[in-house]
Amino acid sequence: MARRTSRGRQKIEMKYIESKEARYVTFSKRKASLFRKAEEFSTVTGADIGVLLFSPSGKPYSYSSTSVEKITEKFREWKQQNIDEGKSSVFQAFDDLCKDIQDENEKGKSRELWYKVMYPGAEIPPDKERLEKLVEMKLRLDKIDEAAKNHIRTERLKFDLNVVPEYEVGESSGTHH
Repeated sequence: MARRTSRGRQKIEMKYIESKEARYVTFSKRKASLFRKAEEFSTVTGADIGVLLFSPSGKPYSYSSTSVEKITEKFREWKQQNIDEGKSSVFQAFDDLCKDIQDENEKGKSRELWYKVMYPGAEIPPDKERLEKLVEMKLRLDKIDEAAKNHIRTERLKFDLNVVPEYEVGESSGTHH
């Protein structure tokens, strides 16, 4: 059923497709259209585009104007540089950092295991790239810590301002005689 929007455009109501077969056909067609539009958008604007989606069966699909990894890394870098000092973003930045540390630790363990299997008894050489990433993560933690402290100071100031009594016009703040 189609309706008109306030601008006179036709608005199509969408609903879930109950038939599994019809849903898969629609997914396939719309996926191709979405990727084609993303490619056109990237070509026309020069923007880096990344589209990730999973089929109803859980199979991953992606389109990117460069590599998905480059776009994801670019987004993470932007996000790290633009940490808002709001409460939720500080917590989100901390959660993101924790996930990145966990991923990095898993990579480190995998690397150590690989060396132990490939070179039994040999000393595992230091991973300079991993050390650089850990230093970068420490700097991120410092930024998050500072943002959290600033947020706490701001909240304290708001609280202090809220408990200052308000005076009616014409009232004096001194002792009444």
